[in-house]
Amino acid sequence: MRINWFCPLPPEKTDIAHYTNRILADLQKYADIVLWTDKDDWSPELTKYGEVRHYHPDLLPDTEIKKADINFYNIGNNAAFHGSIWKVSQQYPGIVIIHDVNLHYLFTTIFPEYLQPGSQQDAYIDLMVRCYGVFCKQDIEKLFGHNLTWSVVSERYPLTFAALENSLGVILHNHNPFTMVQQEQRWPVLYAPLPYPSTPISPVVKNSSRQRPPYQLIIFGYLGGTYRRVQSVIEALGTLPEKSLFRLDIYGQVWDKNYLDGLIERFNLQERVTLHGWVTESTLDNALANADLAINLRYPTGGEASGSQLRIWSHGLPALVTRIGWYAQIPENAVAFVNHDHEIADIQRQLQNFVADPASFARMGENGRGILATEHSPALYAQKILNFAREVISSSVTLEVTTKPQVSIVIYAYNCSQSISQTIESIMKQSYDDYEIIVVDDGSTDNIRKALEPYKSQIRYTRYQNYQGISVARNQGINMARGWLIVFLDGSDRLLPHLLASQVACFDTNPSLGWVCAGFRWVNELGEMLTDVEPWHDFPLLDWETFLVCKQLYMGAMMFEREWLEWVGGFKTELNYAQEIDLLSRLALINCSGDWSYQVAVERYQSPKVDSENILAMAKASESVLDNLFRNSELPEKASRKKERSLYHNLVWFAWNFYQAEEYQLMTEYLQKSLAYTNYFLGKSITSLVEKFKFYSLKAGYNFNAYNFTKFLDLIDLKNIHTKTIVKY
Repeated sequence: MRINWFCPLPPEKTDIAHYTNRILADLQKYADIVLWTDKDDWSPELTKYGEVRHYHPDLLPDTEIKKADINFYNIGNNAAFHGSIWKVSQQYPGIVIIHDVNLHYLFTTIFPEYLQPGSQQDAYIDLMVRCYGVFCKQDIEKLFGHNLTWSVVSERYPLTFAALENSLGVILHNHNPFTMVQQEQRWPVLYAPLPYPSTPISPVVKNSSRQRPPYQLIIFGYLGGTYRRVQSVIEALGTLPEKSLFRLDIYGQVWDKNYLDGLIERFNLQERVTLHGWVTESTLDNALANADLAINLRYPTGGEASGSQLRIWSHGLPALVTRIGWYAQIPENAVAFVNHDHEIADIQRQLQNFVADPASFARMGENGRGILATEHSPALYAQKILNFAREVISSSVTLEVTTKPQVSIVIYAYNCSQSISQTIESIMKQSYDDYEIIVVDDGSTDNIRKALEPYKSQIRYTRYQNYQGISVARNQGINMARGWLIVFLDGSDRLLPHLLASQVACFDTNPSLGWVCAGFRWVNELGEMLTDVEPWHDFPLLDWETFLVCKQLYMGAMMFEREWLEWVGGFKTELNYAQEIDLLSRLALINCSGDWSYQVAVERYQSPKVDSENILAMAKASESVLDNLFRNSELPEKASRKKERSLYHNLVWFAWNFYQAEEYQLMTEYLQKSLAYTNYFLGKSITSLVEKFKFYSLKAGYNFNAYNFTKFLDLIDLKNIHTKTIVKY
């Protein structure tokens, strides 16, 4: 078999070039290799393994490239090394080997003027929309308007699939991204652990006579940004009471030497920390051979497998790693973990653990070497990827996709490991079975992956590294969805058995509908029924009055037609509260009609503890959404006429929530504000508030003591209530 291998080549300063060097001897045993590079220089020793050809991505030798049986494209997150490779991959199909899962930086360096109006910005926008649909446009506009940072946009939209648009197959070194790509069912996918020899590549001389302490710490690699956490290590060491027991050597080109020198001086570490800069491979291997502990942190991470960690293990060296991405999958007995949310404290704790028991850390390093030998063999890797290539060429790899499901159920998951299995089980018990389940994990910090493990073959799962908010997560769910109908659940909801069947029937009966809404059931922590909420008794029509006044609409009880959601651009990503009224109002503005499905369809958990901070955030968001809505010049007159009634009900609703949270001052403030939107006389105003509080309590399954509530009315200034014509509220 003849292969074209597009990859950075030594002496490029990227571990992906060294990765190629590590597998060439084994690859050439099974295939004829043509190594392609857009650089003018390459290591002469490469010609021992194959022919080396220079190319320009805009002047490709078509005949030569087509001589191969298959093309391999190694894609990482830097256009200096991988930009040309991606451009070639768009012209000639092949197998893409993903080295960095988050590729947003790759494409913003391919289109470096993406922030300026012009062809590069247009190309960037087009790429984003192709990968994420219209939902990303709102965040692109915020990025261009400097209202959203690049780092936030890159995490929300990693552009992984942009590298796969012309792919015949995909190879990944990280099991979680492998699962993510595999569940798309668009390409043949292979998981092959990143290869590395189980012994040091360069000969080393170990100084076994060196006295300890001080213990030798080492950081090395491509230190081109703060994500390698060098700054945190320096601070942790500088404030560590036992810092006299350590020395730290830093090898590699740092992003800002003056900054790090300043940190070293600030923490008085001039005698303990040394910046060595870039060194030869043999020098680095000797340094690793004589180190006691490596520090190999990442935050944030692009999800990549770590060649640096494999190199550390080849020396049997223990390491501190961040519990994130690929690293989080490493067994506990092979590394020492640092959690990014209390990074410096964890670094110090692990250094103190090392001082207390160096032998246990030494065993970690040996355990890592064992993992390296059994799972990361270059010879095994070469055989696996070439066998995969043969399957792709012969078209013997088949995809499981046959027909798209009718319904996509998007579960928003945030720290719900105790309840999400019940949510999934309730879906699987539906009488209607033409659905898919999508779980969007919004940076959960609990053990949710373990909870989802029994369902991994029945769900599609994606995860954000950091919390993004429910609207961002739901938009991602819409983007992943294959169904033409979509349901949004929280990770504590439970569907009643016939929800999907009855709501799909509504759309079949009336194809003009854009959404349908059912009732819901409040349940306690034991799953016991508190009360059923059936809003259609009070609001027979799903019209503007219902959107603006009714407080018993629940997103989990709704089903939407996907095209309408795309038309309005999905959920507004800046909203973590009040999404229902915002979305339904925007749908109504484009004449999207809804209807009731007249059944209680979902169980909704009611926490016994009411979080007043959340209520306040919800209240402010709701006020902002309503304010923007009523400022809209395109708002129909029938909706504009509901302004005062809507604001009144909204303020009283949140006053009731504060009452339940025993935040009586905030309750009083919101009741006071509500009086500006009522035309009732004094007595009628008091009666109305009591009735509303009683009504909301009943709908939520709470008891309400009207006598106790009226005591708080003395705190409200009732003197300036309007005396206009009485209107029923």
